[in-house]
Amino acid sequence: MAAKKLYLKGCVFERTVKAKLEEDGWTVIRSAGSKKPDLVAAKDRKVIVIECKSTKGSIVYLDEKEVDNLEKTAQQFGAECLFAIKHVKNKNWFIVALENLEKTGKKYRIKLNV
Repeated sequence: MAAKKLYLKGCVFERTVKAKLEEDGWTVIRSAGSKKPDLVAAKDRKVIVIECKSTKGSIVYLDEKEVDNLEKTAQQFGAECLFAIKHVKNKNWFIVALENLEKTGKKYRIKLNV
């Protein structure tokens, strides 16, 4: 049951990001389930791919393979690779570009200013 609850929270966040992008004039496709990337969006000939994550803390760790696969997908679309990170305690969310990830061994780290 806990896994389903987490999935639903992730789904709601993905839909929130999608709605905000559409409000800003983007055309957005959401990949349901565990498919990557979570969102692909286009506007004015610019394409972005977005992976959505949530955290209770101020640091998010991402698996190297997951980041590399997302970057490869972005390159195939000629797109920019972004991460939408939601801080679940204060409900703020942030957009982080691939180049702002910090490499730490076999993981990537994102530090949030919360």
